[in-house]
Amino acid sequence: MAIEIEPVKKETHLKENLILVFSAIVFLISLAIYFYFNSVVLVQKQVDLNNSNNEYNALASEDVKVKESKLALAGKYIGDFKILFESRPNVYDFFIAFQSWAHPKVVYSGFTFDVPSRKVTMLGSTSGFQNIIQQMAILKVEPTIESYEISNINLGETGEVTFNLDIVIKPEVIK
Repeated sequence: MAIEIEPVKKETHLKENLILVFSAIVFLISLAIYFYFNSVVLVQKQVDLNNSNNEYNALASEDVKVKESKLALAGKYIGDFKILFESRPNVYDFFIAFQSWAHPKVVYSGFTFDVPSRKVTMLGSTSGFQNIIQQMAILKVEPTIESYEISNINLGETGEVTFNLDIVIKPEVIK
């Protein structure tokens, strides 16, 4: 004998039907809101984003042009400085040469250097006339000096001799 099992039909209550209908309505409303935001609002936001990017690019290109003009001006100044720096006289080499022909007992002060004429003017002081004669002998044989002139030789009350020394140096000394 066979036993048949039949499913028992359960009666649905009104409450369960209302929950099912309410869930379906909420689902459909959620689906509608999703598609609305996906199609309308998202497209509008994308258009706004593109407009903002275009505006930013326009402002950025103007800013870049301003900065490029400032950099071009700075480049011009740097180029001008480079020309000045490369054509400056090298006075350091003069002082190296000066050490080789300066008499050890003569003290120099009041140094003036006229670069275009290569003329150096100094005030010298020493303890006697013999040191000035020796300094003249050194200057006479020095190959880096074109010409020299010693003037205003004065003997002070303390026995100190002061004088002015004008030297014209050769161009290769300051190049």
